[in-house]
Amino acid sequence: KDIKMARPPKYATEELLKDKVVAYFEKCEEKKEMPNKAGLRLFLDIDKSTYSDYKKKFPNPIKRAEETIENAWVQRLGGNAPTGAIFYLKNAFFEDYRDKVEQTIDGSLKIEGVEIVVRK
Repeated sequence: KDIKMARPPKYATEELLKDKVVAYFEKCEEKKEMPNKAGLRLFLDIDKSTYSDYKKKFPNPIKRAEETIENAWVQRLGGNAPTGAIFYLKNAFFEDYRDKVEQTIDGSLKIEGVEIVVRK
């Protein structure tokens, strides 16, 4: 008979996860680094799928972390070179930040002020 052994979770409680997330933001502030999802996962020592699991199991600290990360990048939009912030927001928070695409019945396609007309 095969016995499957699951590893115990790194963060058994929401409080443990929350404390580690807070420590990540403190480290970012101390080192003057921009917080981001990849950095958070590295700091927590978890991969993307485990991150998704924690997001379902303990949604409050993960949601709060993502809101804090998003806010830090949105604040950066007011700087001299917002292109990097725009790129990060469109990729890390694609549900909220994406290019608007409109298509009409006549076959034309409009993407952020650029119009492409398909002739038949």
